[in-house]
Amino acid sequence: MTPIDIILPIYGGLDELRRCLDSLLAHPQRSAWNLVLINDASPFPEIHAFLDAFAAAHPEVEYRVNAGNLGFVGTVNRGMRLHPDRDLVLLNSDTEVHGDWLDRMLAAARQNPDAATLTPFSNNATICSFPRYCEGNPLPRRFTLAEVDVAFRAANPGETLEIPTGVGFCMFIRRAALNAVGLFDEERFGRGYGEENDFCRRAAARGMPNLLLCDTFVYHAGGVSFADEADARASQAQETLDRLHPDYHGLVHRHIAEDPQARYRLAAWIELLRRSPRPRILQLSHYLGGGTRKHVEELIDHLEDQADFLLLIPKEGGRVELDLSGRSRAMLLNFRLPEGLEELVELLQAIGVSRVHFHHTLGLETSLWGLPKRLDAPFDITLHDYYFINANPTQTTPDGHFSEEFEAQAKPYPLPIPVEEWQQNQHLLLYGAERVIAPSAFAAVLYRKHFPQAAYRVAYHPEWEQWSPYPDVIPSRLEESEALRVLVFGAISIEKGANLLEQAAKLARDERRPLEFHLIGYAYRPLDAVIEHGSYDHARVVEQVRELRPHLIWFTALWPETYSYTLSEALAAAAPIVAPNIGAFPERLVGRPLTWIEPWNQPVASWIERFEAIRRAFISAPAAEPLGWSGQEIPRDGDHFYRHRYLEGIAAVSPPSPALTTERLQQLLERSRISDQEQHQIGRRERLLVRLVRLRQGRLGRLITRLIPVRLQKMIKRRLSHRPIHELL
Repeated sequence: MTPIDIILPIYGGLDELRRCLDSLLAHPQRSAWNLVLINDASPFPEIHAFLDAFAAAHPEVEYRVNAGNLGFVGTVNRGMRLHPDRDLVLLNSDTEVHGDWLDRMLAAARQNPDAATLTPFSNNATICSFPRYCEGNPLPRRFTLAEVDVAFRAANPGETLEIPTGVGFCMFIRRAALNAVGLFDEERFGRGYGEENDFCRRAAARGMPNLLLCDTFVYHAGGVSFADEADARASQAQETLDRLHPDYHGLVHRHIAEDPQARYRLAAWIELLRRSPRPRILQLSHYLGGGTRKHVEELIDHLEDQADFLLLIPKEGGRVELDLSGRSRAMLLNFRLPEGLEELVELLQAIGVSRVHFHHTLGLETSLWGLPKRLDAPFDITLHDYYFINANPTQTTPDGHFSEEFEAQAKPYPLPIPVEEWQQNQHLLLYGAERVIAPSAFAAVLYRKHFPQAAYRVAYHPEWEQWSPYPDVIPSRLEESEALRVLVFGAISIEKGANLLEQAAKLARDERRPLEFHLIGYAYRPLDAVIEHGSYDHARVVEQVRELRPHLIWFTALWPETYSYTLSEALAAAAPIVAPNIGAFPERLVGRPLTWIEPWNQPVASWIERFEAIRRAFISAPAAEPLGWSGQEIPRDGDHFYRHRYLEGIAAVSPPSPALTTERLQQLLERSRISDQEQHQIGRRERLLVRLVRLRQGRLGRLITRLIPVRLQKMIKRRLSHRPIHELL
């Protein structure tokens, strides 16, 4: 049997090279193969030493060293000339293979004798990429290379698909194609990029197609050898390809738009989930992002080594979006409800869901409330706000103030039914849940007044488990002549105290009090007398706070926040804090130095007096070291609940066999597609909203905005996008 050559051009990346060769040797093949290593005059001594030792230990390997640097194309061509009677596989030195990868490749070559090239799926291979299409991906988190390759083999056995071009990280090339169209074009493509695309288009012009190998996955680190010059070479290659093959980019763009690989990626991902030894958690939430979405994502991050997560949220046009990857948006399907409910259930049953977790029901079709029963799975609910009580998430009056008299709260969120009937409907969820998780004791106490029989568990969010204990408090230094800098940050709505902030800033300005009020983020309307510092960025807000050096961080909330991520960020910033005596603030700040808990509904003049008293205390106090915060509060029954108890007793479900066919998945994909018109409409609306927000931030825009009623502003915002403004900015 004539062996096939596996050609590895080598320049740099010793660690990647070691892993590549280890993977090749770890997986014997039934097919005969010959390994050809070509050292392209690497400038790294450690590469030479390693290859010399490897060749000595493996005399069956062909090892060649270029006298001078030929570049990638010249090195590959040298390898292809060595044995002119053999088919070959080009394999980058930063790849890793698994299982009978080569046997599958050669089996596909035999089944498709006219094919010029075959390329497997990879994490980093443009149109052959997985899970995100046409992107460089890390290996899917929590899954190993072996698991991913086995999933592709099981989901898509023997399947191939014609593609406009192969991808050179791992590409089978038939010798007949080389004989027909020649080697790679060294003159035009020099050191690399574009040479395999040119070759593939020349072969296709001779009636020799290029195929995607749908049952094989090869890991590709990407960009190891020429990372420092990749962009310039890629740009030059694109121009050359345009000259040589004027139809090339049109073919590729049409292929990307049609995405015929989608069903094979989806089938492999579903197979990954079905084979996973971990429980699979279906999370349902609203479309508004914010703290609820942050919690959903951090829960995935916190437990992804122990569970696989799926996410279902409502979207525009009466549809729901299912992200099978949990949060990365790598595997998305859309279902239009109620007509698509049965297909959604069919897919979830094929995957095998262990538990359902409702984070919110705003915007969710009530038919989705029945998913736990349809999937024969227990379910949890997390109380991110007070929506279940009467559809008013904050329990505030129209002027933004909290009131426990919930009968008066229906005005901002008019209900089509009496409150009593609304709450009776919520019993179906709250009393059926195995656990109703409250992120603060206050939230649980308030809910017990309306739903006393629910199975409440008080547990701080996972970020508390990750970051507690929080750092010591850094005392503020203040000169006699210096104004007290009071900082508010986040998305400040009316119920989060935007009006209170403005009133305090105006009073301090008008009465010439030595106080300054600053805002990082945005308010629901332009605020007078408040010094603004641009957008609020979760990723660097602690850095933003420290750059501003406030003397105090003030929480202006007029409603009982159930947890408050901005409080966590303030704690991480180690600044003194003033907070209201409502919601989660008092219990999360017990015993913290330089922290003042104040009546939430006191008049603005009282707030000003309090700030001035704090300022005098800062001036008179000597400079001190950071103050320790001992005895940080732990929820009664929630000590590390998510790490130690959330998955307690939950096992992976054995889904029915076989999985959905690729033909059935293709049907789901076709019905899932959002039309170009819908996508354009959504994108256009959000772009318009961003322009309006940017306009509002200017001086003229602020003046104009004050003439537009806030209620109308909110209505316009909701029509243009349901997402929070800070997510768009």
